[in-house]
Amino acid sequence: MTIVDVELRPLLIMEEMLYRNPQRMRSTSIVDVDVGGDVKISEKMVEDVRREIIDKAINNIPRFMDIADSLGLDRDDINGLAGLAGELTYNKFTSYSSSLRFHGLYDAKGCDVRRKKKYNHKVQRYLIMLTHAILWKNGDKRLPKFKDMRRVLKMLIEARKQMGLVGREAGV
Repeated sequence: MTIVDVELRPLLIMEEMLYRNPQRMRSTSIVDVDVGGDVKISEKMVEDVRREIIDKAINNIPRFMDIADSLGLDRDDINGLAGLAGELTYNKFTSYSSSLRFHGLYDAKGCDVRRKKKYNHKVQRYLIMLTHAILWKNGDKRLPKFKDMRRVLKMLIEARKQMGLVGREAGV
């Protein structure tokens, strides 16, 4: 395990667990349960954990902010930078086709659909966060589609290759 794995994975797991609480509280508010203050507290906790993830990623992943700048993100994009940190921690693939399978962004056609259909939900959620932040930065106020996620994934892989952050020997 690399330094990035040791430092960031526990924070990313904690962020994922905390992220589910505000969603559950919002769904209970649909049935007229008053949870307004609790949702705000939970969202603040998620934001604090994401800021901590970004701080650890800046310290442990070499040239993290260079990759963020090449994707069009700045220090104010907390969700985008947290998604980028999750992507760099979990996605170790350097090829685009392997990354597509790992994220589940492929067309499910053919006979091997059951075998191919396995993908990592955590890494897909971080890619969605990153894609959503980039779309909002570019002025698109819509949910990310698979083609947007593929485009961002291709940009991320190219940025990693150009900066020399490919494979485990680079600290990622």
